[in-house]
Amino acid sequence: MKRILCFALFVVVALGAPAFAATSKPANKSANTGEIGFEVAQADVNNSNATGSDSAQFLGVRGGYHLNDQWQIEGQIASSSESGDVAGTSVNSTMRLYMVNGVMNFHPRNKEYMPYVMAGIGRADISVDPSTGSSVSDNGVAYQVGGGTRIFFGKTKTMAFRADLALMKENTFSDSTTFTTVSAGITWKLGGR
Repeated sequence: MKRILCFALFVVVALGAPAFAATSKPANKSANTGEIGFEVAQADVNNSNATGSDSAQFLGVRGGYHLNDQWQIEGQIASSSESGDVAGTSVNSTMRLYMVNGVMNFHPRNKEYMPYVMAGIGRADISVDPSTGSSVSDNGVAYQVGGGTRIFFGKTKTMAFRADLALMKENTFSDSTTFTTVSAGITWKLGGR
């Protein structure tokens, strides 16, 4: 586990290092701007032993800052509440994710599209409330990798539809669970020139 965590941190730092290097290239409109948005996600769960659910729907918000044209750092908060069955007992599960993602943006010729790849690390808080008995909760390290695109629209191209596919892994209740997540939402650029 510690090796995986160290590797994830190394990847985020290695991807972000060029963002801090001085460049002589003039900045374009995406540099030094913020971004905020919301999303809805559908996740398939590979291990439902702890939560009792094979899938989860998340609602989330993201906020980020473009360090330069290519590199961005963002915070992500997502929450899900699901019902399921653990060892024959009905349970209600709540999961909250708090992630910090490093994002590498690509700039194709078509200015409306901005594809990206990302890697992030954070925390997963899970609470399981059985219909009988007391609730249990745990938290652990979560990390994710993924990619997607923004499709800008409107006259000023400050609003975009954002969609991505991510693979997230979290470790709670002495078990490791992998989520394959498809998310979609709207994002807005803030500030800039």
